[in-house]
Amino acid sequence: MFTPTTQLSSRSKVAYSILIFFIIAWMAAYPIYTNYYRGLAIEQYERFLDWKADRSMFYNPWQYRILCYEIVEGTYQVLDHTVFKLIHFAGPQLNLPGNTGDKNEVTQKMLRLAQQPEFIKYTIVFVGFRFLQNALIFFLAFQYFSHFLKSRSIVLLSIMFIPFMMGNAVVDSDLSFNTYMDVTLYLLAGLVIVKGYSDWWIVPLTILGALNRETSLMIPAIYFCSKVDWSKWPDFKQLFFTNFKPWIVAAVSMVFFVVIFAAIRMHFGYRPQTDWRVPAGLPMLKLNLFSSVSVKTYMEMYGVFGFLPIWCLFLFKEMNQYLKIFFIVIVPVWFGIHLFSVVAYQSRLYLVPTLLIFLPVVLQHIENQIQARQRLA
Repeated sequence: MFTPTTQLSSRSKVAYSILIFFIIAWMAAYPIYTNYYRGLAIEQYERFLDWKADRSMFYNPWQYRILCYEIVEGTYQVLDHTVFKLIHFAGPQLNLPGNTGDKNEVTQKMLRLAQQPEFIKYTIVFVGFRFLQNALIFFLAFQYFSHFLKSRSIVLLSIMFIPFMMGNAVVDSDLSFNTYMDVTLYLLAGLVIVKGYSDWWIVPLTILGALNRETSLMIPAIYFCSKVDWSKWPDFKQLFFTNFKPWIVAAVSMVFFVVIFAAIRMHFGYRPQTDWRVPAGLPMLKLNLFSSVSVKTYMEMYGVFGFLPIWCLFLFKEMNQYLKIFFIVIVPVWFGIHLFSVVAYQSRLYLVPTLLIFLPVVLQHIENQIQARQRLA
């Protein structure tokens, strides 16, 4: 007996959809696994409780990054009054077979915390939220890379590398919701710019960014610089004053950013930025680049972006115009601020320029090389 072609087609589509879902789920789960296994994701619960109690470890800036934690807390409250009431959380929640005395410190701490029902419920929310963040990043990266690349296979291959980059970026890191929200917002801003969507989308993206992390200040900057017709250089009148809409959108975005930035600090109370290892500035730059710690810095940064930034320098002249502008506006400022202000071996901090700029630049160069060879053949 032969199955009709239409039925086979229908079954194939279902099987294909299930396979794609399984692959994406595995990809989204992998960075979470590495964060628990090699990072500090187990600290997320206690750090979140500290944030709720207004006593974050690094008060400035951790206490001020409120967007993701408010979403997490709101989700928890909804589930705690609905779904969680249907689940029995009493008694030990996590039991491993055999003797657990030889387990590492992270596992031991997880086993202790797992005796608390609240820890289990919050962990479900934490993992679920970060899982959706990862999946959304893959989707947005696919859409963003597809704008610069014609080959679907190259785009899919590049997406497969993103979980490895994220999985390597876990040193001294909890689940870092605000970092991955930062990646999401920059990819959205990149799509708005390169796809020519309504300029006004930059305003809500900046508002969300201001609630999330101070690095979102660069979103209106890359938007504005992308709207300038740089071919008019050095005629400043033609360059900046022939189209006033970018000025208006960027100005409105910046006003919202400044107001939100100040309001959050007024609400919690301003404190000077907490020193990480050494004071920010030249001592931090020396620690990051010219000390025994710098070995760790170089290795961890390599684990995220390899030699992509150096490769991009050689490809600067052939870059897509949008990517060239993003590179000029973001990369020097991004690397400069982070190298001078925080320990750079927390390599998750460099995922934004890696996904927004470095990876699509190199991928587009590779595709151009392949097409050139095909034309010669």
